[in-house]
Amino acid sequence: MTGQRAAAEPYATRFETEVTAIDGRRVRLERSHFYGASGGQPADRGTIGGITVADVRLVDGEQVHVLAEDPSIRPGHRVLCSVDWSFRMYCMRAHTASHVLVGAARRLFEDATDAGLEIGPETAHVDLETTATVDDERLLELDEAVNRVVWESRPVSWDDVPLSRARDREGVALDAGADAAVEGERVRLVTIGDENDRRSGSRLAGSNGAATPWDVSACGGTHVRNTREIGPVTVLGSSTPAENVTRIELAVGPQAIARRTAEKRAAFAATTALDVALEDVAAELEQP
Repeated sequence: MTGQRAAAEPYATRFETEVTAIDGRRVRLERSHFYGASGGQPADRGTIGGITVADVRLVDGEQVHVLAEDPSIRPGHRVLCSVDWSFRMYCMRAHTASHVLVGAARRLFEDATDAGLEIGPETAHVDLETTATVDDERLLELDEAVNRVVWESRPVSWDDVPLSRARDREGVALDAGADAAVEGERVRLVTIGDENDRRSGSRLAGSNGAATPWDVSACGGTHVRNTREIGPVTVLGSSTPAENVTRIELAVGPQAIARRTAEKRAAFAATTALDVALEDVAAELEQP
C-alpha cells in the first residue's frame, strides 16, 4: 500500500490497535488510521485511549501521535482510537475541492500546474504556477466550473500504479503532491471521473469533445468518494505570492455559505441603491 492508511481508508475513524512504543507523550501504534500532516493537509484530530491527540507527525513514513497529556498506557496495551470525523470530513472535502479547482485551471489556463496546497481551519488555498492573468472574471469561471463538477456527482477514486506507467500516461499530473504519493516505484493517483465530461459547446471540454477524467493527480491525501460530498464551494479571491504563481483561496461548507450570503446581501443592497435589476448593476456602475 502506497501512502498512509488514512488516505486509503478515509471513512474509517474508529479502530482498536496495540501500542508499540511510547516516548513521553509520543505514541506509536501497530496500526493507525490517523492522518499525519503531509502535502498541505493538516494532521487528524481525535483520541487514543480517551486522551486527546494534539498532533500526528510522519517520521520515516510512520505516524507518531503526540498526545495532549502524559499517557497511562504502556507498550503492549490495546487501545481504542477515534478520529474526529467532523475535521476529517472537512479535510476530505477541501482536498477534493482543490483537485477539482486544479482540473478547471488546467482547462482555463493552458500552462497551469499545481504548485501547492494548504488546508487551513476555515479556508484552503491552492497555488497555481501559470503566466495567465487571473482576474475577477477568471475567478468567476473557476468558481462556476468547480461547483458544476460538484453538482455533476462525479466519482472520485484512488489507486496505486507503477510510477513508470503514471509518467507515460497522458493527462496525469505529477506536480506538487507527487513526493508524498510516491513509495518506491509506485505512486498513488487520485482520479476525478469522466462520466459527464463530454459537454457540447463547453469551453471546459476536451478539444476533440472526447470524454477524459476531470483530474488525475499524484496525491497522498484523504478524499471523498464522490464530488457531491464536497458540498458548497466558494472561490474567495486570489493573490500572487511569487512570480508566475497565483494563489487561489477557497472555502467549503459553512464558510462558503457565509461568503455566498455576504455576496448576495451586497448584491441586493446594490440593486436597491441603484434601483435597477441585478443583471443591470454592472452596467449602471460603469455609467460616468
